[in-house]
Amino acid sequence: MVIQKIGAHCFKFSAGPVTVAVNPPDAKSKLKVNKFGSDLVLVSMRHPDWDGAETASHGETRPFVITGPGAYEVGDITVSGFSTTTCYAGEECDVGNTVYVFDMDGIRVLVLGALSSTKLPQDLRAELDSIGIVLVPVGDGTLDPKAAHELMVTLEPKIIIPYGVGDDGEAALQAFLKAEGEMPSPEEKLTVRAKEVAQRDGDVVVLR
Repeated sequence: MVIQKIGAHCFKFSAGPVTVAVNPPDAKSKLKVNKFGSDLVLVSMRHPDWDGAETASHGETRPFVITGPGAYEVGDITVSGFSTTTCYAGEECDVGNTVYVFDMDGIRVLVLGALSSTKLPQDLRAELDSIGIVLVPVGDGTLDPKAAHELMVTLEPKIIIPYGVGDDGEAALQAFLKAEGEMPSPEEKLTVRAKEVAQRDGDVVVLR
């Protein structure tokens, strides 16, 4: 599996010929990323900054788009979406945010989206055993650095990929890294296999 940060809080997961896009921004958003092709798009929040499936559509590639809770199977990828809330960008804190758990290339991935609270629903907690990789937000109404760190301690993922959100995102990211006790150099991409993930122990990876 290869993981890349496309820009803002948009990530791309690739395994062989299959690509999953996570939270690409809409063309109307002030957040700009280059268009790319994907087979599956996961959208956590119905907001232009997070909901831009057309950004992950290129040429004749038209992805399957998931925008909310439920159980899905797309090719060899299984996805479960769970309803949570967010206070992103000053929104009222009852705005919907979908947290996703998906299995790809033998690795279980947790996508927290714009999550603001560490109080996860019980049906989601039941799915959090053996999380290989987690994408965790900090800043701008999502998790604050301390809460994000405490959640990672609880979840015990093998690999943690944090991302700063909004104008205070970089400062929030640095505060989170300090709480984790790690200051890794940013990487262009993460290439990892399932057996390698199993040997990790809460490693923090920052993608640029």
